[in-house]
Amino acid sequence: MNLDLDENVHPHPYVPAPGDVVLDAATHKVGRVMDQLCQLVQLRPLGGGLEWDASPHDLTPVLAAEPRTADALRAAVAQVNAVSRRNGGA
Repeated sequence: MNLDLDENVHPHPYVPAPGDVVLDAATHKVGRVMDQLCQLVQLRPLGGGLEWDASPHDLTPVLAAEPRTADALRAAVAQVNAVSRRNGGA
């Protein structure tokens, strides 16, 4: 009997890497992964600013490790807006 339920629910969990652009479900903010310390990921807003800590389980990749171009930023914003619309703007 397999008791490892997490393996069945998340067979390939997302592992954030420095440079990835992610949506933090806990704060509803988008940030770039700067580092990971212990069990927390450090994120910084795309436009710069103060970093915040997030649980890797709350992160969804928006745009992984692409050059910081206007096209990449537009794509990231479009995807975040789509997620927001699906979730009722929360």
